[in-house]
Amino acid sequence: MRDHRPQTTADLLDDSQLGNIQQRAIALSKLNKAVKQHLDCAEFCRVSNYRQGILIIETASAAWSMRLNYERNTLINKLREKLLPNLARIDIKVNPELAAVIVVKEDKTPDIVRKPISPLAAQYLLHTAQDAPDKIKKRLERIAALSAKKK
Repeated sequence: MRDHRPQTTADLLDDSQLGNIQQRAIALSKLNKAVKQHLDCAEFCRVSNYRQGILIIETASAAWSMRLNYERNTLINKLREKLLPNLARIDIKVNPELAAVIVVKEDKTPDIVRKPISPLAAQYLLHTAQDAPDKIKKRLERIAALSAKKK
């Protein structure tokens, strides 16, 4: 007879190929955190893969790639001592998409900071609106009305 009891997702993943992928992703995530602790440019690079003694690191630009190339020997020595005794070499690849992700996360301030309109500027706008066509007149009057709202 079949067992129809509910199973946890961990039980389902243990026996499948998805479980192996999940374990590899967790291992790469831990390795990424450990490598970033040893690097000064941690926000501009990440571990993309580790196989057969080769660690592959992606960087946001060629400039960061060059900087990592200078630090390659010290990084290899640190990682061999603490994490990866079988590490043979480090390959560094440039991935411009990594830079795009960084720009989105960094700053969410608006590009234009609107300063309040002074009452004198509002008077000038209203004076200019008197001789303007209807469409422009309405817009200038709306802009002048903003000075009253800021008070």
